[in-house]
Amino acid sequence: MADLLPGLYEQLLTRGLAERLTAVGARHVVEQGPLHDDEAADRIALYLGRLLRQVVEALPTRQRASLGVALARDVVALLEQYERSGVDAADRPLEAAQVLRALLTRRPDGRPDALPMPATPLLDTTLLTHAPGEPRVGFQLASEIPSADRIDVLMAFVRQTGIRPMLDLLRRHCEQGRVLRVLTTTYTGSTELAALQALAGLGAQIRVSYDTSITRLHAKAWLFHRATGYSTAYIGSSNLTHSAQVTGLEWNVRVAGARNPDVIDKFAAVFESYWCHDDFRSFDADEFRALTRPDTAKEPVYALNAVELRPEPFQSRLLELLALSRLRGWHRNLLVAATGTGKTVMAALD
Repeated sequence: MADLLPGLYEQLLTRGLAERLTAVGARHVVEQGPLHDDEAADRIALYLGRLLRQVVEALPTRQRASLGVALARDVVALLEQYERSGVDAADRPLEAAQVLRALLTRRPDGRPDALPMPATPLLDTTLLTHAPGEPRVGFQLASEIPSADRIDVLMAFVRQTGIRPMLDLLRRHCEQGRVLRVLTTTYTGSTELAALQALAGLGAQIRVSYDTSITRLHAKAWLFHRATGYSTAYIGSSNLTHSAQVTGLEWNVRVAGARNPDVIDKFAAVFESYWCHDDFRSFDADEFRALTRPDTAKEPVYALNAVELRPEPFQSRLLELLALSRLRGWHRNLLVAATGTGKTVMAALD
């Protein structure tokens, strides 16, 4: 067993751990305290869960499911002895070691209405980094849409290249009477009117923040609500652009609500507070045009025919920092970027 290293811990004291701490001697100072009542359920469940996982993983591979379920039945039988626990024989897993995958509605002809599973299992919380061989976040998001009862999207920038691959899926979602809500901004002018119009045309509810005085919102997140309790969320760096969804070096965390319910609950609560905030206004195309129209009296706009200068996500972030710096009154700014990262493009866009 490895020696205990100095540092911070939050570990339930066991007999073995207490003996190891005694053996530390005078080399270190041991700090410990009581387990708080309001944290007891989470901490003890985490500890027992780790032990159960350790035991089940040690079982023979081909018998892991059957023997693991037998162990779970024994544990539930023990828990049934505690009065007012709410645990009874109905909570015992079946000996056959089966898992409920879906509850499907029937079509008029009696056939089940198929419902595809997301690319990542419903119970998995994972980090997506666009590493070689790893599914892109755009693919992951698309696979979540068919099974979602409601979708909430919090997105700093929305562009046509980002929504185009998933328009058909979102259209079917809205046609089935399911809610799609989108919160976005006009900060740095990256959000496209045509993209919002396309979403609105599907039946999406959209609210926009036109405040460009400071960085009001830089979040990129999706919440796929499922009435079954298996909601999932994506929180990370990917805006609704093609490069962010497919080619960019983007990091996103996929959170499973069944495993991390506190994260999902906080996401839902904060999203709702933003949705009701005066900073965000119901999308209107005419208002969007009026409030995002450049001031030609102060800044002449020059058009280049047949040329599209589109910043990559990291370039948008640098341009955003430059704009913010000027708003704070600093007009001598230095942008440093490696060779080949598009300093000329950033200069042109700036």
